[in-house]
Amino acid sequence: MIQTEVKELGKNEYQVHVRVPQGEYERIYAGQIQKLSRQAKLPGFRPGKTPRQVIEKQFGAQLHDDTVSELIQANYVKAIESSGLVPAVQPELDIPSVQGSDGFEFTMKVTTWPKVEVKGLSKLKFETTTVEVEDADIEAVIERLKKSQVKFEVEKGRKAEQGDQLHIDFVGLVDGEPFEGGRGEDVALVLGEGRFIPGFEEQLIGHAAGDDVTVEVTFPEQYQAAHLAGKDASFAVTIKSVARPVHAKDEDDLAGMLGFDDAAALRADVRARLEEEAEQASFSSTREAALDALLVANDVEMPEALIAEDMRATTQRVIENMKQQGVQADRSMFEDEAFRKEVRERAEKGLKLSVLLQAVRELGDVSVDDAEVDAEIDRQSKQYPEEQREQFKAWIRGQQEQMASLRERLLERKCIEYIVSEAKTKPVKKPLSEWQAEQEKGE
Repeated sequence: MIQTEVKELGKNEYQVHVRVPQGEYERIYAGQIQKLSRQAKLPGFRPGKTPRQVIEKQFGAQLHDDTVSELIQANYVKAIESSGLVPAVQPELDIPSVQGSDGFEFTMKVTTWPKVEVKGLSKLKFETTTVEVEDADIEAVIERLKKSQVKFEVEKGRKAEQGDQLHIDFVGLVDGEPFEGGRGEDVALVLGEGRFIPGFEEQLIGHAAGDDVTVEVTFPEQYQAAHLAGKDASFAVTIKSVARPVHAKDEDDLAGMLGFDDAAALRADVRARLEEEAEQASFSSTREAALDALLVANDVEMPEALIAEDMRATTQRVIENMKQQGVQADRSMFEDEAFRKEVRERAEKGLKLSVLLQAVRELGDVSVDDAEVDAEIDRQSKQYPEEQREQFKAWIRGQQEQMASLRERLLERKCIEYIVSEAKTKPVKKPLSEWQAEQEKGE
């Protein structure tokens, strides 16, 4: 039986000294010898017939290392359970190079989550925000849709104007030679959107379908393809069609373009979407105020090991996100003092809130049942067409991480609701447009 001795090193940091009986070491060691004896191919000996002393002489260091590795794996969990501690991060192992003859020993440095008791929630003071949808918000969306929704009608003999859509074929040359990415067939181009190299679109204005146009441009100095940056290029362009933009004549026409029966159906959909955004905005604003008040009222000291681990995880996520976007991570940015300071502050705040919300959860006996999870899945499914909703529900229920994250979000929401119910709050209202402007300003 293993023996453990726990020594407190500091706040939420402990040293666990572990002693494993010598017989356990010898048992695993003998097993390693048998394994090597069966596998080893040494001159003069048949597999499985190599004497123990020969195996030990040939593989002594490996035998010890493999024995120690298996010994720790076999007793690691037992040692943690015996200590009565719950590690918050992976414990740090320390294995003395010199061992006694009466047992095998190792130590673990264990960091635990801080134990906190949330101070009286009834003393917290903050604002609860209700974001409201006004008629002006709906009108603003309708106006944006009128400007953004456009269909194009090909007009025979039309000379291209700004805002027209052209379909073109082109071949580009640099120094008289074609270059990679410089050829396109039946490419749709809306004049004025600036999708092509500066100066390209302007040279097509005034031309009609069937025209062949030579476009002369210079690649920008900071062009993404370094081998083309700053170089002159010539494009042989054939205009295949010119289409004029057609906007909705009225709201019913706009509704038809967007797949609605009429203007009333379109407005109902816009209101529903804005109401959902307003509801999320209300909770987001109230959540932020509640959590800030909770942090101010409860000073929590987080162990350095927890902060360091969170910072490492955050940095790794940034690197992975950059890779997915095709950007090579520059290691120097992660050593930048301002970057590290921001990451650390976020890590500390996030960890403190995690501990405090867990305490709130216990204080208020907050839980989430299966019916609440099902209701949330049903709510999320409504963003999909009706024929796809059951498929979405089946898919998300099969995603373990997604389901765990969904449940955690619901638990957090109920914790916030509990804090609001206990605290001294001041209700405030604001139009959705005002909240949106605040978010844009904050970004």
